[in-house]
Amino acid sequence: MGIVKDMGQGFRALSAVMRRRHVGRHGSAGAAADNVGGYTHGFGELMGGGGSDWAQTAFGEYYPRSAIVYAAIKVRQDAIARLPLRVMRRLPASRTRGPGDDSVNARAAGEPVGAEHPLQRLLDSPNPFWSRSDLWRATETYLSLWGAAFWGLERDENGGIVEIWPLRPDKMRLIPDERRFIKGFVYMGAGGALVPYLPEDVVWMRYFNPLDEYAGLSPIAPLRQSADMGMDALRANRKLLQNDSTPGIIIEMEGIPTDAEVRDFYARWESRFQGVEKTRRPALLSPGMKASNLGFSPRDMEYIESLRWSLEDVTRVFGVPKVMVGDLENTTFSNFSTARRLFWEDTIAAQLEFYREALQQHLLPHFGGDTLTVQFDLSGVEALKESEENKAKRRRIYVQAGIMTIDEVRRDMNLPPLGS
Repeated sequence: MGIVKDMGQGFRALSAVMRRRHVGRHGSAGAAADNVGGYTHGFGELMGGGGSDWAQTAFGEYYPRSAIVYAAIKVRQDAIARLPLRVMRRLPASRTRGPGDDSVNARAAGEPVGAEHPLQRLLDSPNPFWSRSDLWRATETYLSLWGAAFWGLERDENGGIVEIWPLRPDKMRLIPDERRFIKGFVYMGAGGALVPYLPEDVVWMRYFNPLDEYAGLSPIAPLRQSADMGMDALRANRKLLQNDSTPGIIIEMEGIPTDAEVRDFYARWESRFQGVEKTRRPALLSPGMKASNLGFSPRDMEYIESLRWSLEDVTRVFGVPKVMVGDLENTTFSNFSTARRLFWEDTIAAQLEFYREALQQHLLPHFGGDTLTVQFDLSGVEALKESEENKAKRRRIYVQAGIMTIDEVRRDMNLPPLGS
């Protein structure tokens, strides 16, 4: 079963099947209805559901409308979608990593469960229509736009989780419960049909919101004015270019020229300077003529500042260095490399830990979470790799300080011990 099948009456049938699934697990139809709040009405009646004020569709519209917002989110989603997610089986403390491992790249203390493990298969292929990277691109985009992301977990007839479906936050409503915090979730699919989810059938990820415990805080919320300012500046400048009649240069001369003299002047000017091959060609003016360049007007400067401020605010909120969204002013190879490394170490590393904890709490318990953990594999990220020179210096310092032996260094370099 999957949300992609929710078309017309077929989607309503899916909803009924899901309700029957809940009945089978909880023993009675009444229990199932109670767990999802008993909602069988239109989605409009759920508009007051938990967190609905923070899940506005308007937040999602910034992704296709604002080039800067799109670029910043795409940098984040591309970074996360490229990383393999490994399911690991925990190892005893005596077998944890040693001092020679790079802390930022070191995997969790564990060993891979293998590609055939049910959880690893599920994360590698979430459903028949979405790839692993598709799932993470959608998840990161939803969090960046709405501050929340939901995975609907679909089960087989035996109750095992066999599919993951990313669900749009602006179509999801929480049913609050004073005793249990939430009774469940209701998702609006195509045609307005409603699909209920029990709390254990949803992986719910959200950014902390001090104003609403049932909602994530959308990064767009504090960013709207700056993003709007940038888009307004672009729209205003486009209209100005369409309607502008301001000359680029002014020619002053004594007296008032006749219409014939004006036509003759323009004809000679265009014949000498019009065309790519004549760009920047020196000009000679007749005696008594003076040329003046108008330069940037205050309105032009205001437009440029609006775009710069919007860019800085967007990149600040999303934790993306400006150079990574195409602002290459004053960029050198050194500071670009530093910006990429800091992006991975500060922005992406924190986001990966956010995801790991969410999966550890909401998904892994279905697969024996006490013995399993998940870890994103950062070994292929060039920005985090030490140069060979720095590695050699660090290893030498460790050996001199007695932190590592020479054989431990050789093992870290995949070399045999000296005595072998």
